[in-house]
Amino acid sequence: MTDAAGSGYWRRPRSQTLAAEVGRAATCHTIRDCRRLIRHRLGHGLIGGKLAGIDLLRSKIDYWPSKLYRRPLVGTHALQPVTSIGASPAGFPQGGSDMTDDALGARGPRSGLKALAAGSIGNFVEWFDFAIYSASIPIVAMLFFPPGNDYAALLSAFALYGVAFVARPLGGVVWGNLGDRLGRRNVLATIVLLMGAATMAIGLLPTYATVGLLAPALLALCRLVQGFSGGGEFTGATSFITEYAPPNRRGLFSAISATFTTLPAVLGTLTVLGMRVIMSEAAFVEWGWRLPFLIGGPLAIVGLIIRLRMHETPAFQEAAGKHEVERAPLRVAMRDHGRQIALVFAIASLSGLGAYTLGTYFVSYLTVTIKISPTAALLANAAALTVTVPLVPAAGLLGDRIGRKPLLFIGSAGLIALSAPGYLLAAQGSLGTAILGQLFVALPWSFVVAAVVATQMEIFPTRVRYSASSIGYNLAYMVFGGTAPLVATWLVSVTGSSIAPAFYLMVVAAAVFVVAFALPETSRLSLRTGAERPEPVA
Repeated sequence: MTDAAGSGYWRRPRSQTLAAEVGRAATCHTIRDCRRLIRHRLGHGLIGGKLAGIDLLRSKIDYWPSKLYRRPLVGTHALQPVTSIGASPAGFPQGGSDMTDDALGARGPRSGLKALAAGSIGNFVEWFDFAIYSASIPIVAMLFFPPGNDYAALLSAFALYGVAFVARPLGGVVWGNLGDRLGRRNVLATIVLLMGAATMAIGLLPTYATVGLLAPALLALCRLVQGFSGGGEFTGATSFITEYAPPNRRGLFSAISATFTTLPAVLGTLTVLGMRVIMSEAAFVEWGWRLPFLIGGPLAIVGLIIRLRMHETPAFQEAAGKHEVERAPLRVAMRDHGRQIALVFAIASLSGLGAYTLGTYFVSYLTVTIKISPTAALLANAAALTVTVPLVPAAGLLGDRIGRKPLLFIGSAGLIALSAPGYLLAAQGSLGTAILGQLFVALPWSFVVAAVVATQMEIFPTRVRYSASSIGYNLAYMVFGGTAPLVATWLVSVTGSSIAPAFYLMVVAAAVFVVAFALPETSRLSLRTGAERPEPVA
């Protein structure tokens, strides 16, 4: 039975029964019956199969009280009815099928763009919460630690900033393991809710003047929760987006995902700057600093709604349909992909160090070391980060043409050459030189980010992508990203040189330049299997 006139829809009559398939009389005119059928087809007792079946049902069947209309997954042809358990309507992956990356991308540009929008917006909501703390570090140092020593208070605030990164690898292990077993969508929805609750709690905390040392202890607890949830955010969202991306646009799509972690840094900075502009310094110190944190709650609800409206990725559905979902993906990742995890750790160390040098350290560097006003420092930082917003996707698009490794060579070489001049310019003390100095670091860093985010997704197969990428990425960001402001502040304090942090950045960039020679070119790899895709036939 096919639809009339090849309309692309298929209607199942209410009278058709599924007794032969499920072993009892049951008509497929209810959602429950169709769930049972799809679960039966994908295999009893397989969690991944069950979830894949439910997501196929939710994403491709619109339900009215009397009829079911099933949309085709691939192309615009009409679907054939299910006549037996072994038969699959056109467009539904079967256990024995071989759906290539091209087939996954052929679901149409609208599916990829919707996934890009949903994943990126959720990513934005998540990292806006994180960015607020970064932009508020000077006021946190003032209010949550004993007065009398500005450098000690600033170091303590940066140490609490780094506390979140200690929890990130643990969060990455937990969330990555769940995401590879159960799918990406529900894990990402839980993460954004947890992050928003922790951020809102910071806005309600008492200060050191009120409760003494209990204040930094409570702040540390909130930061640990933020870090635990953040450990699964970026790799999960980027996995989701990349698995929906067309094969020849994976670099662009993953780079856009990375951009939506930079935008929150810009808007977080502008939010704190706006609070300082519209209210007096006394009012900001008294209660105004709390408002950006309190925004985290409503934003988390928005992110939750967005993510619950997403559907599971085609790559994960295909893996589930082929019974490739691992029961212990973390163990498989460590056993079979240790070298790839080490390579991701190495290259992500530079993107993490650059990200938190630009997004977190530079504001405090300009205010405490160079003695620029907080307003000018925030404005200069926002201007420099804004330039990276279009540049990272542009670099990702370039990577789709020339590969990931050339981007990494360009970016790391640029940081070796431009970091010291950038710090020298920023140290001149004017708004213009502060912006220009940060741009010297931001421009080559954008190429590094575009290369890293695509590589860490493509180097692993679907069955362990979330777990394996989370391990390498989060360890690198803990060791090099979370400690970047602390190490840079310590270097200035010990050496007395305002450009000492530049040499730290240059050393890491040189190491990554060397590691890049050992890195495989991942732009030609299949997402599902990790094997090299054959060249298209002319």
